[in-house]
Amino acid sequence: MKVLVLDPDWRFAQQARDYLEDRAHLVVHHSGGDRARDKVEQWGPDLVIVAAELCEGGLLTDIHEGDGHRPAVLLTGWMERYDRVWRMWQEGGDELLMKPIFNIDDLHDAIVVALENASTGTRVRPVAASA
Repeated sequence: MKVLVLDPDWRFAQQARDYLEDRAHLVVHHSGGDRARDKVEQWGPDLVIVAAELCEGGLLTDIHEGDGHRPAVLLTGWMERYDRVWRMWQEGGDELLMKPIFNIDDLHDAIVVALENASTGTRVRPVAASA
């Protein structure tokens, strides 16, 4: 599986990369910013693990556009800003993972849930209003 980690937290990204590559997945880390959309488009990952703070500019929509539904695991350490993260999850997250992660198996569980939610259609995406 091709996994794109969009997160400015290099410690988490390295931990996630090590875990996933040990299980034979291809992993690319990008710290976010303007080129995050390009990376999603160019590389075509099967799954995106993305920091919630990067999603405010419509990045989740871009992640899901194109070749069918691409599952997204949202990352957050913003417990005090949970309302914003919840709104982002409603816009298109397939699972939410709180950081810091003390047990790396939590990442595995979040990925499995995101893939299941995406494949079974559990998460219903809002229909865009026509202009």
